[in-house]
Amino acid sequence: MPENPNQPREYDAVLGGKNPPPVDGVVLGGLEGAKRSFANSDENYRLLALSQLINYRQEGWDLVIQALKDPSQRLQLAAYKLLRDISELKVKQAILEFNPYRFFECVYTIELNQYYDAAIAIHPDGKTLVCCDASDTSDEESQRNSSIIGGTSLDFKKWDLKTGKSLRTINKTFATRIKEYPEHLTFSSDAQTLAIVGFQHDKTIITEIWNLNTEQLSHLISGQPLGDSRIRRRNTITATTLSSDGKILASGNEAGHIIVWDLENKQNIDITKGHLQRITSVAINADTNILASASYDKPIKIWDFRTGSEIYTLVGEDTFDYNSNGALLAISPNGKTLITSDHHMPELIRIWDLRTGKEIHKLFSNTGPLRCFTLSADGKIFVSVSCGGYVNIWNLQTQELLAKLPHDATRTSVAISPDGQTIVSYIGKFIQVWRVP
Repeated sequence: MPENPNQPREYDAVLGGKNPPPVDGVVLGGLEGAKRSFANSDENYRLLALSQLINYRQEGWDLVIQALKDPSQRLQLAAYKLLRDISELKVKQAILEFNPYRFFECVYTIELNQYYDAAIAIHPDGKTLVCCDASDTSDEESQRNSSIIGGTSLDFKKWDLKTGKSLRTINKTFATRIKEYPEHLTFSSDAQTLAIVGFQHDKTIITEIWNLNTEQLSHLISGQPLGDSRIRRRNTITATTLSSDGKILASGNEAGHIIVWDLENKQNIDITKGHLQRITSVAINADTNILASASYDKPIKIWDFRTGSEIYTLVGEDTFDYNSNGALLAISPNGKTLITSDHHMPELIRIWDLRTGKEIHKLFSNTGPLRCFTLSADGKIFVSVSCGGYVNIWNLQTQELLAKLPHDATRTSVAISPDGQTIVSYIGKFIQVWRVP
């Protein structure tokens, strides 16, 4: 027997007592009652109707989908919240076409101990936020270990991404302590591997690789003590990157050299001497063996990091500014697209086709030079952080600026959840978590 959509259900209100309704009357509930409320000019009635319509599946969903384009932003947001967890194909398509980033707010803030650099990442399960930040070594610990001179320890922290509840904090003693606060803290995108670069007390440049799954130091890359300050300066690591799975580490130094390490086999893959000056940024994609590098000598170069051979130098549409001596770099997860910032034109972001080396799009942030950026797991959403006080969210497929989230621009890193529905930024000593509230 077919279901009567006008029959009241457990979540409907029915007016009247025990007497039957008049012959020409209707039940003020059910799907028809929700439809009538949805057609009301009063916004509050319409909001109430959405919460009823969502229970009537296909026919009700169609009306809730319509509300995504309603003139009222309150209705748009309410409809989005009701639809976003429904797996029906047409609902998912409607959600893909909707821009929820306009409604993003800072839902909570986490305060760290220090004002030093921190690295943040979101676990691929989308449930856990991880962070590594520096903290002072106590005098008591220094007395116990005479090799520690002005040393630094690191706190590895985990929170429930949804609630901000602290899950775990681990303070680790390094196998070899570093002298000052780390120069670089770099997570792999799977949030399981962390690279830490700094100087030991004997001035040796050191890179430590930590496995956050086992919470153990997995690899140590250490050079010889460098007494000559000029030599030490030229060998100072100025940029680092990890492959998405944390198996490949690439770093660039002051002298313009690029060093690639296979962390799984614990061996050096290649040392490339392709730049003449300081490396400012490196990006890597292990699936395609592609490495991109930017330097103060201006050309942005693309390499096969397995062989160390240069594939090409980027050539942009402009004749004066495509070479950027302060560029930031990011490669899309599929290895097909490169994103670069531009030091000479600080509000310009360029998108390149890595297969051809040709520039395919330009984005203008209008918010000042960039401090950092990242891509979503599917490569569709690009998040950039500027010195001008904004977290900018872009759709790379349409080149549309989806939203600007205000923030206080200081030392910064940024991460985006696998589903793209949460953005986390590190600002000063504060971690801010942004999403639709």
